Amino acid sequence: MLKLDVAFVLELVPADLAGEHTVVIDVLRATSTIVAAMTAGVPYIVPVATVAEAEALAADYAGRGGCYLGGERNKLRPPGFDCGNSPLEYLQLDEEKPVVFTTTNGTRALKRVLDSQVTLIGSLGNAAAIAKELASVPVADEVLLVCSGTLGRIAAEDVLCAGLIIAEMQNRASVQLTDAARIALASYQQVAGHLPEYLLQTTSGQGLSQLGLAGDVLHAAQINYSMLVPRYEDGRILV
Repeated sequence: MLKLDVAFVLELVPADLAGEHTVVIDVLRATSTIVAAMTAGVPYIVPVATVAEAEALAADYAGRGGCYLGGERNKLRPPGFDCGNSPLEYLQLDEEKPVVFTTTNGTRALKRVLDSQVTLIGSLGNAAAIAKELASVPVADEVLLVCSGTLGRIAAEDVLCAGLIIAEMQNRASVQLTDAARIALASYQQVAGHLPEYLLQTTSGQGLSQLGLAGDVLHAAQINYSMLVPRYEDGRILV
């Protein structure tokens, strides 16, 4: 029976992830943006930790076909970037170029799980696709759903996404849930009927709405619109 666990914040991720399958979740907004960008045809994304690192790498790409420079700090697009961290922006890209990407929490989460066997990118928008992929994981392995949170604090939207993935998994495979996984599942089931409204009420949802970005929250609340499963390998996110 496949074991499912959830880390509600990055600080709860075990030091040793060797042999584990991990799913990184940052609903508002990094992983929702990644799924949107790859759905729009971006060939791959290179996540980096800092704005300076992103700018340097983008300059390097300028000599070999170019890239989009995307990301955020304090929820806003850094000066000189092509895109912020809005999934709606990436759905409108007109060239299939790679993206160099840096965000406050999502890219930090990816660095935290570097030693896991497989790292997938999960959002509400591709939860069913993630579950379908995980259903083929050998039962001797373990799956850890990693909630990025917000600077060490639990983000409700990430926990709800973990709960949705768990619910989708239960429809596809025999699974064993840890207590954390049960909490995530129950949390999702409680608000499943009014998910967009709930996401707008979360701390991140309110912060984005105050900046005029409620559309990002509503897009991130869309369930299972994409069957893509982005995967983090060798410093790149690709499908």
